[in-house]
Amino acid sequence: MRPPPAILVPGAEVLGYTVERQLGQGGFGTVYLARNAGQSFALKLLHLPRVGARVEREVSILLKLRHPHVVGLQGYGLWPPGEPRFAVIVMEYVDGRRLDVWADEKNPSARQVARVLLDVARALAATHSAGVLHRDVKEANVMVRASDGLAKLVDFGIGDYAGARDVTADILPPGTPEYRAPEAWRYFRQHARSPGARYVASAPDDLWALGVVLYWLLTGRKPFDGEDDAAFIEAVLTRTPAPPCEENERVPRALSDVCMGLLEKTPEARTPDALAVIAALEEALRGADAAWDVPLCDAFGEDTATTEGQQDSFEKWLNLPRHRPRRGARAEPSQAEAPTTRVKPRRSFRARTVIMRALALVAVAALLLVTARSPGTATLRQEVAPTDKSSQSDRAAVPSGPEATAAAVALPATHQEVAATVTTQTPETPSSKPAKKARSVLTRAAVTAACTALLGCPGPQLRPPPPPEPCPIGAVKAMEARGIEIGDKYVAIFERSRPRIISVSEGPAQFLLGETVGDLPGGTTALSGRLIVRDRVYGRLTWAVTPQGDSFPVCLEVFTEGGGRGMEREPGDDSPSSARVFSTVRVKAVQEFE
Repeated sequence: MRPPPAILVPGAEVLGYTVERQLGQGGFGTVYLARNAGQSFALKLLHLPRVGARVEREVSILLKLRHPHVVGLQGYGLWPPGEPRFAVIVMEYVDGRRLDVWADEKNPSARQVARVLLDVARALAATHSAGVLHRDVKEANVMVRASDGLAKLVDFGIGDYAGARDVTADILPPGTPEYRAPEAWRYFRQHARSPGARYVASAPDDLWALGVVLYWLLTGRKPFDGEDDAAFIEAVLTRTPAPPCEENERVPRALSDVCMGLLEKTPEARTPDALAVIAALEEALRGADAAWDVPLCDAFGEDTATTEGQQDSFEKWLNLPRHRPRRGARAEPSQAEAPTTRVKPRRSFRARTVIMRALALVAVAALLLVTARSPGTATLRQEVAPTDKSSQSDRAAVPSGPEATAAAVALPATHQEVAATVTTQTPETPSSKPAKKARSVLTRAAVTAACTALLGCPGPQLRPPPPPEPCPIGAVKAMEARGIEIGDKYVAIFERSRPRIISVSEGPAQFLLGETVGDLPGGTTALSGRLIVRDRVYGRLTWAVTPQGDSFPVCLEVFTEGGGRGMEREPGDDSPSSARVFSTVRVKAVQEFE
């Protein structure tokens, strides 16, 4: 069961540190930015009753490591002093961005990626030489400092070293599935039914994860994927990904070779250690030429800003996966332009199958709608803004046969932008356009209708609702044990005051249960989660804490008092990351977030 977060407000005092804001919340703790004597620090709070062993492990690891590319330990203690419920680890504050955010916003060149990876490899070399394994190398656990671009490896909460106490009894150690090495999955398959079997990670596991990170930095996608967990594991075990330089021609061969060396299927064939990675990167950088300074991905420009006269058609959208991914700053639309709508695919290790099947249904429904009507007699009162014409887009406009279904199903993996600008007009004269063009327009209308009917797609909304995601593990059982029934709605409030319109921002949020539910008292039971600002403000609450300190996972979706999912935006704030909403809502117990 996931431990509860420490819910602190700005200005709270923790062991002499003044909290400024929350920096992040992970599987085992909550991290805050805090100040002491005018200096900034990162405070990580972990719930002692559930993660006590992890505290000892993480502090012991950080005490072993003193390196410029590893986050530094500044101190640790227990809080509150009288009745400690949290361990507090005080760490160096890295003023910068996570590696994935850095890559998306900066659109780095091959040289910049190589230098950042060189920093991470040096951190791993120091870590491994101290007898420590990180066991969770991924983009989210690397920070790139804003002042000089230096990278630091952070979050050793599930790290390991000889003699450390075990923190789980599972066959595989804690970690992120997408970054597990083939030898870990192979052991899992072979010993899944063997009582007491335990896979012991080693340095090659960290190096494999580093290869997955590098592949994503170079190509904009992960090297392995699958419809479900079993297909993903099979891909890791048996499939060799295309070299990054073949996926993206801007990737230098030398850097591509470093990546493929880290993704060898066996530890024996893999790059032997982090020192060898450092040597290979330094050698590659010595031979770097001007091509290494070109951004690896296409930048966002005027061609990605949506206007009524340049609206991307469904055909062009369908073929976007064939283009290089885009990174970097978005182009500011002019006053004549509508805001660009971007939907970044969010993959869930458990949700891939649901998405693929739903899109297959959309493709089938679109095909039925197209073939059921004669294009020569179709009268449409909605025209999609004109688009560029190409033979490839015309072929994509008329789905037929298995190829059409395959194309539609492939969309979520690489889809970059969805645009939906529609102008409504009454034709003055009957259309005389060719039947081929009429079929193209009808296809777009049919797909839009099918998508709306089957998946609740946003249509002409500026920003679509957030994608589905699973509930926290154990949330449904924990709610049922406390009298929270799936489908029931309960009153919740942002704060103890009269109902009113308040300002909220995207990110972590806390509510109070407004009524007594089972043995949970109203007005004092805290519900925490996050807000997602779109055309409405969506809330997903994942943790509850009672006044007695009892805490458990929940799966509660925020609804308006009138019954609609998400909160209606009140006038006065059109920002994409903040909104004005009513302070009283309903929260609905669900089995998964829609």
